[in-house]
Amino acid sequence: MTPFLFAGQWDENMKQVCGRLGLSALFAALTIGVANQQGAGQVARTATPEDSEQLFTEPVLVKGSPINLGAFDVSWNDNSTQRYYLADRTNNAIDVIDSATDTFLGFIGRGHYTGSRPCPGQPHELRLCAGPNGVVADDLGHVWAGDGDANIIEANDKPGTTIIRSIPTGGKGRIDEFAYDPKDRILMAENDGDSPPYVVFVSVTDGSLLGRYVYPKEQDGMEQPAWVRQTELFYQNVPGKMNRLDVFDPHKLPNPVRSFPVECTGGLLGLTLSGLTVGPNGQLMTVFGSLGGVTVDSRTGKIGKIIPEGADADEVWYDSGSNNYYFSQNSKLTVVSAATEKFLTSIPLGSHSVAANARNKHVFVPVAGKGVFMIAPRKVG
Repeated sequence: MTPFLFAGQWDENMKQVCGRLGLSALFAALTIGVANQQGAGQVARTATPEDSEQLFTEPVLVKGSPINLGAFDVSWNDNSTQRYYLADRTNNAIDVIDSATDTFLGFIGRGHYTGSRPCPGQPHELRLCAGPNGVVADDLGHVWAGDGDANIIEANDKPGTTIIRSIPTGGKGRIDEFAYDPKDRILMAENDGDSPPYVVFVSVTDGSLLGRYVYPKEQDGMEQPAWVRQTELFYQNVPGKMNRLDVFDPHKLPNPVRSFPVECTGGLLGLTLSGLTVGPNGQLMTVFGSLGGVTVDSRTGKIGKIIPEGADADEVWYDSGSNNYYFSQNSKLTVVSAATEKFLTSIPLGSHSVAANARNKHVFVPVAGKGVFMIAPRKVG
């Protein structure tokens, strides 16, 4: 999914339309960093600390969190086990956090991934050969991660140095993001490190490759996929000149069964489509480049209204506990109500990774050089 390695180094209208840190201190520190990174004339749309403090608790560093985070990718929370997983390239591992108690538990598979490294012969290409990247948990007690050498790595969901297996997918560059179908126990993964890019489908019961769909040579990059329970279909964000969401039926692999075309422009690094998550009633929420967050009907492809505050986000997460969408952005975390599709507030936690525990509404955001922070909506009354 993400083309970005570090927080702050980012992985016309549409026709369709360090312990406990005070929020003010953290806001000031991050704002200085953002100001240094932004170009002339760019102003971050960030709510004041007072605004966000009315709705959310102050960011708290997860107990025992690694604070050497430099290169990392997206994250995932398993609501059934209350475990948060982060693809941590700096430590060459998957970080595991107990999202019920906000406590770091340890690393999974440390040393078995490619880690933070450039591509061979391309010393400045620090994205497409690094790993781990995307991460997801299944319902069999396993965690899956994309690696920088086109392999998918399966491991137990508890801290430990061993892995179950490394599954080749027929490429050379990184396997990036995942979607999981728990009904058929099929994993979908996209490879944006090869040219042309491709998607693969893997059985989580035995690791067998069920299908592989290769995109045309001119396709530049891929983004986040998702599986929707209400339709029992996979959806793949396809950025670039032919902006669209491709739809895959797990029973009719490997070719797409339909596509939802969209028209949008902009986006950091030209990513016209980035994050993708499943909200209420199977509704998709994605990011249309620099335009903002936009809902897409998973049955018809109908586009909803633009939410400008969600522009240029990478990972987007829906938390059913709070009924909020969280957009991870270079300079802040943007919060949008899923009930009204309106902007609520922004929190000065610059990142490109976010996930939440629906059972207690705790939201986890890794910040480069600082560690993984937790925030939560304040209780009303």
